[in-house]
Amino acid sequence: MKILIANKYLYPRGGDCLYTLRLMKLLTDAGHTVIPFSMHHPQNIKTDYDRYFVPYIDFREELKRFDIKSAIKVVSRSIYNAKAVELMQQVIEDHHPDIIHLNNIHHQLTPAILKWPAKYNIPVVWTLHDYILSCPDNTFLRNGKICDKCAHGNNLYAIVHRCKKGSLGASLIAVVECSFYYPKRLAKTVYKFISPSRFLADTLTKNSLPDEKVANIPNFIPPLQLPSTGDDYFLYFGRLSGEKGVDTLLEAFAKLGKGKLIIAGDGPDRQKLENKSIELNLTNASFVGYQTPESIFNLLSGCLASIVPSIWWENFPYSVMEAMAAGKPVIASTTGGIPEQIEHEKNGLLFEPGNAEQLAQCMARLYHDRKLAKELGQAGHDKTITEYSPETHYQRIMKIYSEAVDKMKDSSSERRVQGHIHTA
Repeated sequence: MKILIANKYLYPRGGDCLYTLRLMKLLTDAGHTVIPFSMHHPQNIKTDYDRYFVPYIDFREELKRFDIKSAIKVVSRSIYNAKAVELMQQVIEDHHPDIIHLNNIHHQLTPAILKWPAKYNIPVVWTLHDYILSCPDNTFLRNGKICDKCAHGNNLYAIVHRCKKGSLGASLIAVVECSFYYPKRLAKTVYKFISPSRFLADTLTKNSLPDEKVANIPNFIPPLQLPSTGDDYFLYFGRLSGEKGVDTLLEAFAKLGKGKLIIAGDGPDRQKLENKSIELNLTNASFVGYQTPESIFNLLSGCLASIVPSIWWENFPYSVMEAMAAGKPVIASTTGGIPEQIEHEKNGLLFEPGNAEQLAQCMARLYHDRKLAKELGQAGHDKTITEYSPETHYQRIMKIYSEAVDKMKDSSSERRVQGHIHTA
């Protein structure tokens, strides 16, 4: 089978990118032809198909210029990327894929590329990695609190409250995009929206999509053969931004008053969080910045537990899966799809989002009971093998692909029959 897989970045940048790269390898190893479609970026993996990639754009840098030309460029490319549409047609005509699998395509590629799969009768499935179809800011957060006012389609709240980066302009662009690509409209050209978590699937079907348009397929992770080099510290790895709840982690670590904490990652809140660490006098907390996937695995091998303190509705975070696969217990907030991954006191510990006292208690529990930490870590590792294995994911995704291709063939045959009848 020829499978075109689209994602706006093609290097290990975040969960959507990790999934895309791992899926490409999984399908290639199974003998399928995989055609990536992405945006040019200096860190992208090498591929023979990059001549079809759209030109690189850094929206943050463009918006810093504050001139009309940059504003028009950002608006036009983030809502309808004409070049991406053109290149999508070209790659389809050159390679004739059997199916197209979209991932994170908003802003840099835009859903406008759906024009050509529909015209060439190519089925489309779309794995959703966040809430972009239901929330202009895609986090369902406003001023650090959960807000789902836009979930039912009235996106004007996002403009009123300047939900996107606190900016009126950015919020307006996000609302226009979200309104233009409303889920029910997109559903006409997408065979199935794939949700890694039941939580996201329920959110979509509750607010905008019929049940038959959404399939719940958890992400997968290859087996990790990591020797445990110790249990010397608590570990957070991921983006340093408000929705990740790292400030709650710092407060909890201050309450714990013992042990070590390593924070790996970068983001817009890094300086603020480092300042808070100094204010709390956390001499045993270290910010080590961005780390490669290999470095993250090394850090995981030596940690006592991995902490996921998010306050937003996480979908199905890879940070949880990677710690589980490494045999390390996870202490995480009960938000979004996380409780589908972590069962309290079975393969990890859960606490209320934003509750530093509860988080500190969970950390203290594992700090003083290393036997429990190892048992929870082993249970998490076992779960990744039984539920999140590449083999299981392959079977699930191929079932969706086959159904989509068969459905498209049936529809095409029906249209041809109807055409003959009308001609006669």
